This record gives sequence, structure tokens and C-alpha cells, in this order.
Amino acid sequence: MVKLKKITEVLIDVRESALTIDSKESWKKITKKYDMLIVGEKFNKISTIELGHSLKSTYNYEIANDEILELVPRACKELGMKTEEMRLLKEKDPRKIDAYSIDLF
Repeated sequence: MVKLKKITEVLIDVRESALTIDSKESWKKITKKYDMLIVGEKFNKISTIELGHSLKSTYNYEIANDEILELVPRACKELGMKTEEMRLLKEKDPRKIDAYSIDLF
């Protein structure tokens, strides 16, 4: 539960900051703050790959990618954030999820 709580807290934090992006300069500042790319037409999309990197580099919190993939759908559901599964095209098992895209808002 500690890991789920940490992911939830970080997603809330990133969402609140992403909502303030109103210029190229503010986007750069927030991207640098979280060491994470925030993309999309409304600067509201991140990936679990970026989230994992930010957890480690910004929050000094290490968590395995498999754990992130397990916990992110639960955290996002609680927060009303949409997720989309991402898969590698050349994966041996086409059902294997490699990452999620997350709509912060």
C-alpha cells in the first residue's frame, strides 16, 4: 500500500503542476522540475516509463517497472485519470503490457 500511496501522491503533484502550464517556458520549467516529459495537446499526458524515471530521479524512490504497471491502473482509477495500454509490436506475447499512457486530466 505504501507504493500505491506514493504513486498516487506523485500523480496528484504532477497533475496539479501540469494544469499550470500555459507557455513554452512554464512547460520547460515543469518538465525540468519532474525530470519527465509531459506531452499532449493540453500537456496532460505522461507514460509510466517517464513516471518511473521521475520517481527515481526526482523523488529518490525506486520501484520496479512491473510494480508500476501493476499499481498505476489502480491509482489512476482512484484519481479519475485515464490510462491506455502500450505494447511493443515485436513482443513474443502480444498481451504483455510494456507501459501505460496516463491522461492526467
